[in-house]
Amino acid sequence: MKKKRNPLGQFVIGMIMLVAGLYWFMSNVTVSTYFGLRFMGYRLGGGLIVVPFIAGIIWLFLNVDSIGAKLLTGIGIVIILASIISNLQFVFRGVSLYVYLVMLILIFGGGALVGQVLFRWPKDEDEKNVRRK
Repeated sequence: MKKKRNPLGQFVIGMIMLVAGLYWFMSNVTVSTYFGLRFMGYRLGGGLIVVPFIAGIIWLFLNVDSIGAKLLTGIGIVIILASIISNLQFVFRGVSLYVYLVMLILIFGGGALVGQVLFRWPKDEDEKNVRRK
């Protein structure tokens, strides 16, 4: 006789495992950035990156209706954001193999339990009902 499954319990345990594993994994990752931009092998410092934005703001204050001022300000914001995002570095701190494997088991085991409840559970019930008829 097959043991009856409890989808709610399986989902809760899976979510706890998934959240704990992701938290543990992400707490071992350090994120750093350099404010500047690398362009064709050259590094532009943070001060040069904000020049188009500053020029756009000055132009915008002098002439509010200017489309060029709004465009230059927008381009300046995009350059600043691109500079920050393109220079992000993610470094995983060293942990023992045992700790790393436990993190992976929690993440993928919890994800599998949650996925089984979300994507497979109704199909099992439908198959049982079809067999009974």
